[in-house]
Amino acid sequence: MVKKGNIIIVILLVVAAFLGGSAIAKRKYGGQEGLGSKGTKETPTTEQIPTPLPFAPKKSAKPEVKFFVMSFCPYGNQSEAGLEPVYQLLKDKVSWVPKYIINDKKSSCEQSCPFKVYNDDAKTRCDAAVKNGEIKDLETCKGYFPYTSADECLKKECAELKAGEYESLHGVQELNQNIREICAFNLGNLEKWWKFVIGINNKCTAQNADTCWKDQATAAGLDLAKITQCFKSQFKALAVKEIEEAAKYQASGSPTVFINETLYNGGRAPEDYKKAICASFENPPEECNKVLGQGSVATGGGCQ
Repeated sequence: MVKKGNIIIVILLVVAAFLGGSAIAKRKYGGQEGLGSKGTKETPTTEQIPTPLPFAPKKSAKPEVKFFVMSFCPYGNQSEAGLEPVYQLLKDKVSWVPKYIINDKKSSCEQSCPFKVYNDDAKTRCDAAVKNGEIKDLETCKGYFPYTSADECLKKECAELKAGEYESLHGVQELNQNIREICAFNLGNLEKWWKFVIGINNKCTAQNADTCWKDQATAAGLDLAKITQCFKSQFKALAVKEIEEAAKYQASGSPTVFINETLYNGGRAPEDYKKAICASFENPPEECNKVLGQGSVATGGGCQ
């Protein structure tokens, strides 16, 4: 999922909010918590989508796998669950680089305002949605477009925000967990990091992560004091770095995976990832001959 400009992303989110019943867009731009955070009803689904072109990454002696996620995006968690067995198979023969989708509140707010205006275009789409039975009535649809102008939105929603305030799609505890997982990764033990992340995915939620993480870090053998100190002293610097990295790769969705700088759009089963990563070796190691279960149809869905 690569961003082709913030404007396009916002348009798609707004359209999805009322034409597809998307709680994600409503949550992000309407300030409401909806489905999609861990512990809710939303779970990743596999759907038939156009088969991507054959994956043809650059080849290298040690491939790099860079994967952008949100710590409580169910689709990002699905991707991590697919990548972790491949890590266990290939270990340090691959460079593993987790990255996190974090937003600057003020910038995100300003970019979204033009698409929260109830104008002729919005009315046309709302009328169609009501006619097609996708929205109960016009007033419900108008709730997605609460302003008469972008300036009104800027004044009411964005004016008091300060640059350097950060957010993540599923709330402040997801933002905090993103930073903690970066801090854990920077401790340098990938085996412990993977155990920590998979434990968080399976046992914590976006509602309890600020306390739940400690048990998972302890179970993974990580140093809680070092993670806590990193979180307190490096929060802003780490958030800025993630924002810059996501902008560089035009990565707005969780998951977004690059293998040797090539965007990967295939399935999320371990065997899918293994084949793609092994295809990026100049000389694939013998571990690549091992089959990690069944592959999957290319998987749709993600958190934007």
